[in-house]
Amino acid sequence: MLIRLNWKEMGSKMEKVIVKIGGSIAGEGLENVVNDVAACVKDKKIVIVHGGGPQIDSLSKRLGKEPIYFTSPSGFKSRFTDEETRDIALLAMAGYVNKKIVSLLGFRGVSAVGISGADGPTLIARRKDKLIVQDGGKKRVVRGDYSGIVEEVDGTLVNILLSSGFTPVIAPIALSHEGELVNVDGDRAAAQLAKAIGANMLISVTDVPGLMLDEQLVRKLTANEARRLIEEIGGGMKKKIFAALEAIRIGVPLVVVCSGLEENPITRSLKLESGTVITQ
Repeated sequence: MLIRLNWKEMGSKMEKVIVKIGGSIAGEGLENVVNDVAACVKDKKIVIVHGGGPQIDSLSKRLGKEPIYFTSPSGFKSRFTDEETRDIALLAMAGYVNKKIVSLLGFRGVSAVGISGADGPTLIARRKDKLIVQDGGKKRVVRGDYSGIVEEVDGTLVNILLSSGFTPVIAPIALSHEGELVNVDGDRAAAQLAKAIGANMLISVTDVPGLMLDEQLVRKLTANEARRLIEEIGGGMKKKIFAALEAIRIGVPLVVVCSGLEENPITRSLKLESGTVITQ
C-alpha cells in the first residue's frame, strides 16, 4: 500500500541534509539506502545527489565504446568525457540512475522529483576543454573534454522543491557558461550545493565503511588532519575526502563518509554513529 506523507503537519524549519549516493552504491545497496532515506524524510529535508560512474562505463561498453581514464598530475583518476561519452553520461545518470532512485522513493511514499544540475539551472560550470594528464611519467594535453568544474550554484529550484514537500534527486550534469551540458564530479557538486541551500550536513554514501588507514576505520577527522593525510589516501576515497574538505572550507558544518551497505546508513550517520566524521 502506498502511503503519502502529510507535509502540512510537519515543521517548515527542518534541517537540510545532502545525501550523496556514489555510483558504486547505485547498483548493489541502493534499496538499502533508499529505505533509510524514506524513513528520515519525516524529520529532515533531504536532497539526494547521485553519481553513476559504473553505470556510464557499463552503458559505454554495451554501445561499443571503451571507457578511457586518465590520471592528473595531482594523482586523481578521472574519465575522459568526449562528446559521445557526455551523451552516454546523460543517458546513464540523468536517465537511468536518476529515475531508478525516484521510482524507489516514490514506491515508499516519498514525493521525489528527479532533475539534473542543468535544470534551473542549478549548477553552472566551467568546461574543462583540455586536460593535463600524466602519461608514462610525462605530462601531456588532451583536448575535447566535456567535463566541468562547478563555479556557480543557484539553490532556488532545490529550495522551492523542498519547501513544497518534495525530495530532489539530482544528477551531476551542469550547464557550462557557453550553454553546453557537461559532466561534473558528483562529490564536489554535492559539497557546493550543500553550501548553497544552507545544509547542516553532507552524507557521502559509498561501498566502504569510510576512510580506512592501515585497515582501520578512521572514525573522526578534523579538516586539518584530513589535509595532512590526503596524500596517503588512494582510489575513489581520495576524491571523497577532497570534496569533504571543500565542503568544510566553504562552510558546511559536518561531513560523514559512510557505507550504504550497512544497516540504516543515513539514520546512523545523522547520529554520528557510522563512517568517518569530518569537522572543522
